Formats: sequence, C-alpha cells, structure tokens
Amino acid sequence: MKSKKIKEELSPDNIYPHGLSPEEEAAADRELVAYRMELWNNRSKQERLRHQLMQLKYQIKDVVEALEYQEEMHFGYFLSAYIRILEKKQKEFAAEISVDETRLSRIIHQKEFPNDELFIRLEIHSNNIIPAFNWFMLADKGKGYNIRTNKELRKKEKKNVHKTIAQL
Repeated sequence: MKSKKIKEELSPDNIYPHGLSPEEEAAADRELVAYRMELWNNRSKQERLRHQLMQLKYQIKDVVEALEYQEEMHFGYFLSAYIRILEKKQKEFAAEISVDETRLSRIIHQKEFPNDELFIRLEIHSNNIIPAFNWFMLADKGKGYNIRTNKELRKKEKKNVHKTIAQL
C-alpha cells in the first residue's frame, strides 16, 4: 500500500505539474526537441571535438571497469579512434606527440606495449580530457588479459625455468 502511494507521489504529474493539455504538452515537447537539435547542430568545431573526446573517455572507462576483457576493445583500438576523432593521419599525430610513426603503428596494432611517457603525452595532447591513468588502465587491462591467456608465451617461458617449487 505504501509503495503504491510513493509511486503516485513521484509521478511526473505530481512533481512538475504544468497544467498543459496533452496536445499542448506534445507541442511543447516538439519545440524543446527542435531547440535542442538546433543547439546541437550549431556547436563549434571545438565543442564537437570536446564532446567526441568525452564520449571516448567514457567508453575507455566502461571497458576498464568491465568484468570481462573484450579483445577488440584494446588500447590500439582506442588510440586509433582518438586519432580519427582528431581527423589526423597517423604520421601527423605521431609528430605532434614526438613518437616515431612506426612505433605508433606497432602500438596501435598490438605489436608493442605503450610506455608511461606515451600515456602522459596523450593526456597532455587531449588537454587533460582523457587522463594518463585512463590510458594506462586500458593498456594494463589488455596486458593482464594477454598474461592470462597467452599459452604460446607460457610454453616458451617454461623452457627458462630450470627448477620449480615442486622439485625443491
């Protein structure tokens, strides 16, 4: 009984009584949508870039916080998306952050692990929109996944262990 009363008290009609007829309410909703679309479409290039980078930041955060690792959502995927958002070529971007173009490509294609300096350069380049720590956590999650699942590396490294605890 109490739950039903609370639901009634929280209904939109009780919280924000507007006194509009259903037709007037629909017209007001359409007007608001049109106004918001106008604002959205008239954003400056800088505002659009900031919105896209914020979206990328939260996508990175979602991947980092997810329980399961998604192989296709790796560090290189997001770095490539970052470069695409900036509408730059890899060569141009590499020059902007003082990284060899080949090394940048290797990082994007998961052939090389990024270092701390790169995380910090990305933070600075994004004007602190995407913190170095977010880039690090993203890369670290991929590295952790690789360590857990890379059977070939385990097989290779087993040859380097000459005695195990069981043999002591």
